[in-house]
Amino acid sequence: MHLLLFDIDGTLVRVNRAGRRAVQTALEDLVGTDLSTDGVSFSGKTDPQILSEVLAANGIEASDALVSDALEVYAEAAAPVLSSSTVTALPGTQPLLTALADRDDVQLALLTGNIEAMAYRKLEAVSMAQYFSFGAFGSDHADRNRLPEVALRRARRDTGRAFAASETVIIGDTIHDIECGQTAGARCVGVCSGSDDRAALSRAGADLLFEDLRDRDAFCRAVLHDRPSQRPHGSG
Repeated sequence: MHLLLFDIDGTLVRVNRAGRRAVQTALEDLVGTDLSTDGVSFSGKTDPQILSEVLAANGIEASDALVSDALEVYAEAAAPVLSSSTVTALPGTQPLLTALADRDDVQLALLTGNIEAMAYRKLEAVSMAQYFSFGAFGSDHADRNRLPEVALRRARRDTGRAFAASETVIIGDTIHDIECGQTAGARCVGVCSGSDDRAALSRAGADLLFEDLRDRDAFCRAVLHDRPSQRPHGSG
């Protein structure tokens, strides 16, 4: 049995700059002054981490209370702008998830820096939410490397089965996903469809690399150890 923990942004979907604008709007509404998100990378980070870094970059102390309030305002600001017009499924993701969901040797789940409400809002926009009944989210912890333990705990709760590290696979598009997987002792699959390229993901120590998720058979062979299908002997 394999527990596959999927990142969202850059791995399953692409969101235009609506998300960045929602962060800026939420924080400006909260602190009552103009802010800038310039120079702050959102890639591979949890939402609490992103909000903290934006505040700090604008000279504002990011207390736990302020970040907590900011997350609530952000959720309200972002939800209306996350739709099928601003969220796009990346190539191959829908067919791959459909195929994986039909298998009895796979449990699908999320491991994402998004807070839970935003994670499912993005997936709902591209009709993918139904594949993931649980996961670990930025709303669980600001440190992404703490999220695998949350995901494993919820997997045991929801499935009644304890997954070993050797059965756990973290799939993401950034070096932070790879580091997260290594911290948990899980296998790490890098997908070159987001912000970090093949060279960066390779240097970070990804166990497997895919340009994208379009070739579901190749994914299943490499990740789930499926054997390639054989043509019957003598067939023309």
